[in-house]
Amino acid sequence: MPESLHALPHELQVILAFAVLLLLLLALIYVRRPPRGDARIHALEAELHALRARIEALETQPPTNSALDPQLYAEAQRLARTGADSAELAAQLGISRAEAELIIALQKGAP
Repeated sequence: MPESLHALPHELQVILAFAVLLLLLLALIYVRRPPRGDARIHALEAELHALRARIEALETQPPTNSALDPQLYAEAQRLARTGADSAELAAQLGISRAEAELIIALQKGAP
């Protein structure tokens, strides 16, 4: 030990040795810790947000191969949201019951 450490009281030497040991232990933990994926997590969150927005936009549009008029489809969605059943939708909009049931099922699945 260097001469200056021998001049310190024994209790202070023990405390100093313990502090050095603690610092070494913390340094070892820090070095072994895997790198954070903060940038990757943020990128994935941004992608998830974009996909959710895209899904919401697609849900408000009628299917591209649909013979259903977009205004009629919007009206069907509105009626389904208010609780109309498939028979009401079919009668009011002039669509088949199967189409009405599909619209109601899609509306129920929407957030």
